[in-house]
Parts: sequence; C-alpha cells; structure tokens
Amino acid sequence: MSQFTAILDVGSSKMICLICSSDGKGGVLVHGAGVCEYKGYKHGVFADEKNTVNAIERAIEAAEDECKRTVRHISVGVPAPFIQLVLQDAAVAPRRRGGFSQADVETLLDESLNFDFPEGFELMHSTPVEFEVSGTARLEAPIGVSAPEVRATVSHAFVDARFKTLVGDTLRASAIQTDMFVAVPLAESLFIVPEEDRQYPRVLLDVGGTHTDVCVVKNGALVDFRSIRIGGAHFASDIAYGLRLAVPVAENIKRRYVYSLDYQDSIDIVKMPGGGMLRVDHEAIQYIVEARSGELAGFIVEALGDMGVLESFKPPVYLTGGGVALMRGSADYFERCMGLNVEVRMPWMPRLSSPNYASAFAVMDFVMQSGGDEGQSRLEGAAERGGFLRAFRDFFEK
Repeated sequence: MSQFTAILDVGSSKMICLICSSDGKGGVLVHGAGVCEYKGYKHGVFADEKNTVNAIERAIEAAEDECKRTVRHISVGVPAPFIQLVLQDAAVAPRRRGGFSQADVETLLDESLNFDFPEGFELMHSTPVEFEVSGTARLEAPIGVSAPEVRATVSHAFVDARFKTLVGDTLRASAIQTDMFVAVPLAESLFIVPEEDRQYPRVLLDVGGTHTDVCVVKNGALVDFRSIRIGGAHFASDIAYGLRLAVPVAENIKRRYVYSLDYQDSIDIVKMPGGGMLRVDHEAIQYIVEARSGELAGFIVEALGDMGVLESFKPPVYLTGGGVALMRGSADYFERCMGLNVEVRMPWMPRLSSPNYASAFAVMDFVMQSGGDEGQSRLEGAAERGGFLRAFRDFFEK
C-alpha cells in the first residue's frame, strides 16, 4: 500500500478507518471507509476495552473490504481527552559567526525537552510556536540572523500511554504497524483553520458526541485546550428524558431542530420505532435544546477566559464535529450566546464531506502532508521510527 495512506480516528462514539491516496491535484481519493459505532469513552477512559478492540478491528476490516487491499501500516488520531500539552521555552546562543544556524535550531529544540515528562504519557510530537530575537517575536526560524541569544516556545503534545498501548496492541495483533500517533486537535487546526489565519490565535471548537474540545492554535501550533464534558449525546439525552422518548428518536428530533425559529404553537410529528406517530410540542423541544446550548456556550466562554484568549481580543471561532455543527442555525446561535464570530467550516471532501468526519480527514491530511520532505516539520516522536532532530530539519531549511 505504498501509494495509499490508512488512518484510524478514535472518536467518542465511533471508530473511523480511511484508506486514501492523493489525486495528484492537492486533494484526496477515498478508496475505503469503515465506520463502526462503539461504547466510546468518557473522561479519558474507555467504557469497554473489549468493545473498543472489536470496533477498531471492524472499522479497519470494512475499509479493507471496500478498498480491496490489506492495511499493513496505519496512523492513529488521538482525541483531546487522551492528550496532555506542555509549552516549554528554551534559549541558545548562536555558536557561529554566520548567525543562527541549523545546528543552533537543533540545540534549541533539544533544550526545549529539558523537563520532566507528564507521568503516564509519551511524547507524540512537537511544534514551534514562535521564536524571539532581541525581544522581537518571529514566526519563522531566524536562520542566518546574528544575535547574542535566540529564544523559542515549543508546543509538546503527549499521548496517554494506556491509550497507546491498547490501540497499538490491537493493531499489532492484526499484523498492522502503527506509523504515528497524531494529536487530533493539532491536525484539525491545520485542516479547518484557513492558512492565512494561522499566524494569529484562533479557536477551534469541536463538539463531539460526549465532549466538546475548545482549542487555541497559533502559527500552526496547539497552544492550549480544554475538554468540556458536554456533547451532542447530552442534547439527545435531555430530549429523551424531558419528553419520555427513546434516545434514537430523540437523536432524530435533535438533528432536525433549527435554532431561533418561532416554534410557538407548532407541533412535530414523530414516527416511533415500533410503529405509530407521536405529536410533540415544538416549544418544549426548543426549551430543552436551547437550555443545554446556553449552558455549553457559557462553559466555552469560561474555558476561553481561563486560557487568557479573551483578554486582548475576541478571536474567530471555527465550529466542527457532529454534535451541533449539523444543526441548522447553530453557528449563529452560539455566536450570539458567546459574543464571538462563529463559523462552521469543513473543507470539501469527495466522500463523507461533513463535520461528522472532520477529525478523520484532518488526521489523513496531516499524515499525507507529513509524508514528504516538506512535511516532516509536522512530526516529532509521532512516528515510531525516526528521531526528534531529523523530523524538524527540513522545516527549518525550507
């Protein structure tokens, strides 16, 4: 499968395996896709490890069956609840007359790893956020610049060792080698946030099934994030509880809901799984959905405040994920609640082109872009092979 790339996206309610290749024009061709629902995880713990293993195997088998190829190498997307982030500053004095050199870059990056790693976590990859020369911030490595000292801030992403072991052992049992583990918040930021916006702090909001990830990115690097324990499943659960409906029926009602419509005196006719129809007061649905939405919006603003994002300016927010992004009017509603510009964005894909699959395609894009010399800057430690300094060399020589 040398010309094909396989990824596994571990979502909060479903496993997604994609097998893709480049279309030669900067896009992708999807040759196989496997989607398998499972019991998921909460608070960074899988609900049922055996069920998780089975879901991984079934998702990969489904993609292989469609593609008519066997996966031997795969990359894995790591969701936010299984990630720890450490930002570390480092400084180096250039050692050559010609100014700051590649060797100094390597020394600087090496110095940024001079700290105690989080217990129970393993380094995935690292990304420079910015450099500083004589008190002036720079987004690019100051190669050739003469200065007594160069400083840098580097973002280090770590994966929970238990997650890595469970997924890695499952793949090895199927004779599949794990090429790299990729932080989904970082991959999504590179996939969702427009390139011209990446040098400034931007907010990526991924509302999934069981949690919402609030991520702050700058210069293509993940600089902070919070996971809020509210997702789309809570909306459906609220509707089910409040109207005494089965959760699948409530989920369908949630998906059809349109924010900010005048639902006064309107009735929704719901088809029940066992047959028959149920008349539901739309005003009751509106009360339930918007109460939960307002609560989530408040938690998001609180998280952004804790991260210091709202102190200097109000950054744009890019909304994705299958929790609420597919509900019509959600961006406008959250924009009003939070007082921030909110935009639902999902780059077009030839298949499964929906915010539901944004994380999977983000991991695919990350891995495919990292496959060539120009993309090696995206990796450090994520690959099971290769070293830290080699991973960054092409980035700073570009």
